[in-house]
Amino acid sequence: MACMSHFLLLAFASLIGAYVFFNATVMLISPKLWFRLPSWLAIRGTMTERKYANRQGYRLVRILGAIFFAAIVWMIYSLSGK
Repeated sequence: MACMSHFLLLAFASLIGAYVFFNATVMLISPKLWFRLPSWLAIRGTMTERKYANRQGYRLVRILGAIFFAAIVWMIYSLSGK
């Protein structure tokens, strides 16, 4: 039973990680596209296109995407045991 709950926890963590990784990648590639993703797919919180639809706003979205991307890569690297 403990093995099954451990597996489910790892599966759930992997799904959440893939979801955040996808959002971070889209934020880095194209903030415009990220704002046009459906609300159930994009992790926007209170960020709206109206508020961030300028050059400075897109830069902030890319920086946030880079932070998320780096955090996921760092976690994967540290889990690899190197």
